[in-house]
Amino acid sequence: MIVSTLDCHSRPAHKLHTPNEAVDLALLTGRLDPKTPWVKSKVVAALVKPYATKAEAEKGIANSLREAYPDPAQANPIIKEAQAIYREHFFPEVKVDWRTYPDFVGHKNWNGCFRCHDGKHVAADGKMSIKASDCRSCHLILAQGSGEALEQINAKGHDFIHIDAPYAEFSCVDCHTGGPQK
Repeated sequence: MIVSTLDCHSRPAHKLHTPNEAVDLALLTGRLDPKTPWVKSKVVAALVKPYATKAEAEKGIANSLREAYPDPAQANPIIKEAQAIYREHFFPEVKVDWRTYPDFVGHKNWNGCFRCHDGKHVAADGKMSIKASDCRSCHLILAQGSGEALEQINAKGHDFIHIDAPYAEFSCVDCHTGGPQK
């Protein structure tokens, strides 16, 4: 079987960031203030509501965020950035957003690599392909955690440990969807 570029990389051009990715980028670059309480969850929640048009979205986003942040001095910059994110990554009139053209590179928000590397497909040499629970097949985790744990570098690699609990039996996409976390 011949695999085309678009089998794995499902978009030919403009990446439509998930709401979580877009808000993370806005926080990282200072377009949203990370010190604002609950700003990520409030903005993501406002972005993912169903809107029929961009004009309706602009109003809905503003209303949601004004309710969350009653002080206009705090709300206005958040609203402005949330609306900018929406304009760049959501196209309600043609029903297009991050879910329409998923980015199959990786495996956090979509099955991506695991559409084929699911432990059920076998390579030409007869060896089983990569399974979702076998992080070390693709990743070499030299260090993880925080504080002293982060200082314990292992050249052979650590097993992946999720930030809040062990989730070895799950795939990332079981919880990470690009929108509000499950």
